[in-house]
Amino acid sequence: MSATDKKHTKNKHIIIVAYYFPPLGLAGTNRPLAMANYFAERGYIVTVLTVKSIDYPVHDDTQLKKLHQKVAVVRSGSADPARIARIVPVLPKVKRIRRVAKSATASALFPDSKIGFVQSAGRMLRQVLREDCPNILITTSPPMSIHQIGLDALEEEEISWVADFRDVWTSVPEAQQSPEFLRKAQAYRKEIAKRASLVTATSPRTVELLRKNGAKKTQVLFNGYKEDDFAKKHPKRVMAMGLYGTLNELIGVEKLFDWFGRWRSQRDSNLKLRHIGYTDLPGLAEMLDNFDLKSSFASTGYLPHDQSLLEIRRHQLNVIMLTDQVDTSYIIPSKLFELMRAEPPLIAILPRGNAARELLQELNLPQVQVVDSYEEFCSAVDAFVELKRERNVTVPEDVEQFEWDRQLANLETQIERL
Repeated sequence: MSATDKKHTKNKHIIIVAYYFPPLGLAGTNRPLAMANYFAERGYIVTVLTVKSIDYPVHDDTQLKKLHQKVAVVRSGSADPARIARIVPVLPKVKRIRRVAKSATASALFPDSKIGFVQSAGRMLRQVLREDCPNILITTSPPMSIHQIGLDALEEEEISWVADFRDVWTSVPEAQQSPEFLRKAQAYRKEIAKRASLVTATSPRTVELLRKNGAKKTQVLFNGYKEDDFAKKHPKRVMAMGLYGTLNELIGVEKLFDWFGRWRSQRDSNLKLRHIGYTDLPGLAEMLDNFDLKSSFASTGYLPHDQSLLEIRRHQLNVIMLTDQVDTSYIIPSKLFELMRAEPPLIAILPRGNAARELLQELNLPQVQVVDSYEEFCSAVDAFVELKRERNVTVPEDVEQFEWDRQLANLETQIERL
């Protein structure tokens, strides 16, 4: 190491354990990637410990190309269903057996089906620990079992452990779980909260829950956006309302389909509904038929991150939503911050008591409208369709605070105190 390198190297080793990491796609991989790059840019020694290739619906090699050159990525084997499915020979009969086995195994394991990653990743962790500087371990969930690596490490090593929660874990599927599972889950979450040196989470509601679970040192670490991603000129606008992110049952898209279909039927407008993201929603075609939206709805499918941001910036307006049919109160969709930073105005259809809704109401941004009824939806769409979007947008300070570098600077301050 040269004298210059030594000068700019901080005396801490950051180890980020993330099951979901590029080249895997979807929103959950952006957070550990942003963490790794931030700490590497500031001179920390950074190692990412993740899984080898798994059976997964979406890959995004463009994100892996953004990884800082000084980040070491170590990939571990795993005995979880997704890893096993990746290495099983691809034969039609085996594929059918594999799907059944994967589903059955996932429902039988605690805390989740990725527990098969813990043992091999734990062995790999011991190999990457350094003796010449303090080791800071960051485990980021989901899967919840990832935090077992932190619990196990505390038993054997002198290490500071940050438990990072992208999801609260049991808030969404509670209605589908047995009372016995819920008791075990709550006890497990409390053990993590009490034993971690620092607990971080993506929403104030999750942080408050973890405090009640016994966490002594906590921090809200929102998901964020990267300003460099918006450096390109604004793309040519299309007459569409954009829906961004994975389309699944948590979105509750029936309400949007209903409202948008009724809005279109009462206006002479060529506005279309355009989805950017992965689709995991059974019965979508039938739903579009029911709401007479087949000709006015289109989905691009999953796009590489940079391309998806360009597409979302083209829309006349965007919409973000969550269902009110299950408890989504802890959830702040990770794409909210890029949507707030993007130029098109935003309509939010979020349940009362939801953390994202509360954040938006607190910020009170002029180009974001939270709506609760068809009438409010129509009023917002009418106003935003007529809005002439400025070509030079000044990013409000209230939005700038969610830029990744600012978010992670707060985490760095906490880590330096460990």
